[in-house]
Amino acid sequence: MAVRQKSLEMLFVSKVRVKALEYFFLNPTFPIHLRGAVREFKEEINAVRRELLRLEQSNLVEVESKGNKKYFKLNLTHPFVYELMGIVHKSFGLGGELVENAKKLGNVDFAVLTPAYTRGVYYGNQVIDLAIVGTVDLKVLEDIVKKYEHKLGREIHYTVLRPSEFQVRRRRKDEFIINLMIQDIVMLIGKYEDFIRL
Repeated sequence: MAVRQKSLEMLFVSKVRVKALEYFFLNPTFPIHLRGAVREFKEEINAVRRELLRLEQSNLVEVESKGNKKYFKLNLTHPFVYELMGIVHKSFGLGGELVENAKKLGNVDFAVLTPAYTRGVYYGNQVIDLAIVGTVDLKVLEDIVKKYEHKLGREIHYTVLRPSEFQVRRRRKDEFIINLMIQDIVMLIGKYEDFIRL
C-alpha cells in the first residue's frame, strides 16, 4: 500500500471511509446505492451503511431516493470538497499513480489535473485532463495514462510542456496557459504559487 493511502487510513481512522472517499471523489458524477457500494468497496454491509450515513450527515454526500433505493453522490458544494479532492487525487487513481511514479517520469516541475478530469467540468474550448511541465519519459507517462483510460473507458487528454516552453508561454500570457491557471486544478506535483506566477 502506498504511503499516502496508509496516511489517509490513519487520518480518517476507518478504511471503509477512505474507500468511500476514494469512490466519491474519483467518480463525482456517478451515484451509488448501498448494495453497489458494498460490491465496490468489498466491505461488510453494516460498515458500509454506517460510513455512508456519516458522510450523509456531514453533508459531503447528497442522497436521492429512486424507488426503494437511496443513491449517494458527492456534494460538490460542500465547503471542504476541493481540499479533500486534492488529498484523494494525490493518493488514488491517475493522480496517485503519477505522484507515486514521479521519479520514473523524469524531472517533473508541475503536474496538474483539471476540472475536466476531477469533476467532468470543461472551461471554454479547452478539453484537457492532465498537464505536465518537465522533461518527461513519455513512454512511462503513456503507460500510466493508458492504464487509466482502460479503467475509465475513455480517452484522457493530456499535454506535456518543456519547462522553457512553459516559461515563454506563461510570460506571453498564452491563452491556453492562462486558462489552465484560472481553473480549479488539483496540483499533484509542484507548488501552486510557482505554477501561477507570471
